[in-house]
Amino acid sequence: MDYPEDAKEAYDEIGDLLDNWETDEDCETEDDYTQNLADYLAANTDWEIEIYPNTPEGKPDILIGDLIALELKINPSKNESNRYIGQCAGCSRLWITWMVIIDAPQSKTGRLEELLVDKGLEQVLVWNFS
Repeated sequence: MDYPEDAKEAYDEIGDLLDNWETDEDCETEDDYTQNLADYLAANTDWEIEIYPNTPEGKPDILIGDLIALELKINPSKNESNRYIGQCAGCSRLWITWMVIIDAPQSKTGRLEELLVDKGLEQVLVWNFS
Protein backbone atom coordinates (compact mmCIF):
# COMPACT_ATOMS: atom_id res chain seq x y z
CA MET A 1 0.00 0.00 0.00
CA ASP A 2 1.19 3.52 -0.76
CA TYR A 3 0.92 5.81 2.24
CA PRO A 4 0.83 9.63 2.14
CA GLU A 5 4.12 11.50 2.55
CA ASP A 6 3.36 12.54 6.12
CA ALA A 7 2.87 8.89 7.14
CA LYS A 8 6.63 8.46 7.78
CA GLU A 9 6.58 11.46 10.11
CA ALA A 10 3.55 10.09 11.97
CA TYR A 11 5.07 6.60 12.05
CA ASP A 12 8.26 7.83 13.70
CA GLU A 13 6.59 10.25 16.11
CA ILE A 14 3.82 7.91 17.27
CA GLY A 15 6.26 5.00 17.51
CA ASP A 16 8.47 7.06 19.83
CA LEU A 17 5.45 8.05 21.92
CA LEU A 18 4.35 4.42 22.25
CA ASP A 19 7.86 3.48 23.34
CA ASN A 20 7.51 5.97 26.19
CA TRP A 21 3.86 5.38 27.19
CA GLU A 22 3.33 4.12 30.72
CA THR A 23 -0.07 2.68 31.46
CA ASP A 24 -2.10 4.24 34.26
CA GLU A 25 -2.40 1.99 37.31
CA ASP A 26 -6.10 2.89 37.56
CA CYS A 27 -6.88 1.31 34.18
CA GLU A 28 -8.83 -1.93 34.40
CA THR A 29 -10.73 -2.36 31.12
CA GLU A 30 -9.81 -2.08 27.46
CA ASP A 31 -11.86 1.12 27.32
CA ASP A 32 -9.83 2.54 30.26
CA TYR A 33 -6.52 1.72 28.54
CA THR A 34 -7.77 3.03 25.19
CA GLN A 35 -8.85 6.32 26.75
CA ASN A 36 -5.58 6.57 28.70
CA LEU A 37 -3.50 5.99 25.57
CA ALA A 38 -5.61 8.41 23.50
CA ASP A 39 -5.26 11.10 26.19
CA TYR A 40 -1.49 10.53 26.34
CA LEU A 41 -1.17 10.79 22.56
CA ALA A 42 -3.39 13.89 22.38
CA ALA A 43 -1.26 15.59 25.05
CA ASN A 44 2.01 14.79 23.27
CA THR A 45 1.32 15.22 19.55
CA ASP A 46 -0.43 17.59 17.19
CA TRP A 47 -1.92 14.71 15.16
CA GLU A 48 -5.70 14.36 15.42
CA ILE A 49 -6.61 11.52 17.77
CA GLU A 50 -9.98 9.80 17.30
CA ILE A 51 -11.37 7.10 19.59
CA TYR A 52 -13.57 4.37 18.08
CA PRO A 53 -14.30 6.16 14.78
CA ASN A 54 -16.82 4.47 12.48
CA THR A 55 -15.12 3.82 9.14
CA PRO A 56 -15.76 1.71 6.03
CA GLU A 57 -13.11 -0.77 7.28
CA GLY A 58 -14.46 -1.10 10.81
CA LYS A 59 -13.97 0.71 14.07
CA PRO A 60 -10.32 0.98 15.14
CA ASP A 61 -9.76 1.69 18.81
CA ILE A 62 -7.66 4.78 18.05
CA LEU A 63 -7.10 6.49 14.71
CA ILE A 64 -4.22 8.96 14.47
CA GLY A 65 -4.31 11.63 11.77
CA ASP A 66 -6.20 9.29 9.42
CA LEU A 67 -2.80 7.55 9.01
CA ILE A 68 -2.29 5.10 11.89
CA ALA A 69 -4.86 2.75 13.43
CA LEU A 70 -4.22 1.25 16.85
CA GLU A 71 -6.06 -1.85 18.03
CA LEU A 72 -5.74 -2.46 21.78
CA LYS A 73 -6.40 -5.69 23.67
CA ILE A 74 -5.73 -6.93 27.19
CA ASN A 75 -4.10 -10.38 27.16
CA PRO A 76 -6.28 -11.72 24.32
CA SER A 77 -7.40 -15.36 24.30
CA LYS A 78 -6.80 -17.49 21.19
CA ASN A 79 -10.27 -16.67 19.80
CA GLU A 80 -9.82 -12.97 20.58
CA SER A 81 -6.40 -13.06 18.88
CA ASN A 82 -7.93 -14.51 15.71
CA ARG A 83 -10.67 -11.86 15.71
CA TYR A 84 -8.06 -9.22 16.50
CA ILE A 85 -5.98 -10.22 13.48
CA GLY A 86 -9.09 -9.94 11.32
CA GLN A 87 -9.68 -6.41 12.64
CA CYS A 88 -6.09 -5.48 11.89
CA ALA A 89 -6.33 -6.94 8.38
CA GLY A 90 -9.33 -4.71 7.69
CA CYS A 91 -7.70 -1.61 9.13
CA SER A 92 -4.44 -2.24 7.26
CA ARG A 93 -6.27 -1.69 3.96
CA LEU A 94 -6.50 2.02 4.78
CA TRP A 95 -3.93 2.81 7.46
CA ILE A 96 -0.66 1.82 9.04
CA THR A 97 -1.98 -0.57 11.69
CA TRP A 98 -0.45 -1.52 15.01
CA MET A 99 -1.55 -3.89 17.77
CA VAL A 100 -1.19 -2.68 21.35
CA ILE A 101 -1.21 -5.62 23.76
CA ILE A 102 -1.58 -5.10 27.51
CA ASP A 103 -0.58 -7.65 30.20
CA ALA A 104 0.23 -10.57 27.90
CA PRO A 105 3.24 -12.82 28.28
CA GLN A 106 5.98 -12.30 25.70
CA SER A 107 5.33 -15.82 24.36
CA LYS A 108 1.77 -14.84 23.40
CA THR A 109 2.98 -11.65 21.73
CA GLY A 110 5.55 -13.67 19.80
CA ARG A 111 2.86 -16.09 18.59
CA LEU A 112 0.73 -13.12 17.48
CA GLU A 113 3.66 -11.74 15.49
CA GLU A 114 4.23 -15.14 13.85
CA LEU A 115 0.53 -15.44 12.99
CA LEU A 116 0.57 -11.97 11.43
CA VAL A 117 3.49 -13.00 9.23
CA ASP A 118 1.69 -16.24 8.28
CA LYS A 119 -1.36 -14.16 7.24
CA GLY A 120 0.78 -11.80 5.14
CA LEU A 121 0.37 -8.97 7.66
CA GLU A 122 4.02 -8.55 8.66
CA GLN A 123 3.59 -4.77 8.30
CA VAL A 124 1.32 -4.80 11.41
CA LEU A 125 3.58 -4.08 14.38
CA VAL A 126 2.88 -5.40 17.87
CA TRP A 127 3.54 -3.28 20.97
CA ASN A 128 3.56 -5.23 24.24
CA PHE A 129 3.00 -3.53 27.58
CA SER A 130 3.28 -5.81 30.62
